[in-house]
Amino acid sequence: MTQTSLHQLKTSVDPRDEFKQLYIDHKKHVFAMALSILRDFELAEDILQEVYIKLYQYLKSNQVTNVRAWLIRVTRNTALDLYRKKKRELTGFEDQYFERLEYIFEDPVEKIVLSQYLALLDSGERQIIIMKDISGLKHKEIAKIMEMPLGTVLWKYRMALKKLKKGLE
Repeated sequence: MTQTSLHQLKTSVDPRDEFKQLYIDHKKHVFAMALSILRDFELAEDILQEVYIKLYQYLKSNQVTNVRAWLIRVTRNTALDLYRKKKRELTGFEDQYFERLEYIFEDPVEKIVLSQYLALLDSGERQIIIMKDISGLKHKEIAKIMEMPLGTVLWKYRMALKKLKKGLE
């Protein structure tokens, strides 16, 4: 689904089913982005819910040409806002969170790989890797979302991959 609005959803068989499908298709991307920033499972779940409420409200009067990119951008901004508000209260990652990552992966091996991503990278690198490797966004889209030059995103992505390769060896 490339272009979506509630008007389109109204013309569908059931708009709730269509919106539910948007949730199913993109929840792992939204959750992964929020978790990469907040490093807190419960807060990432809160962001997941808030972002889908924002999407529903936005689609009432607007169209979205790239739903995944819109969701990632809104998730990043919402999570960063929350992070700034709660910066002193947030605690670091606890390993128990990876046991409950059903939003992203069901396979235990994939959960372990994700935990390696999050442990080895700084926040910016983590966000770029998640947007590129989990959400499948293009570098150009990532640069726009992160408000960085494309060259910087490419460089950070390459450096993050080198860190991961070295760390996973």
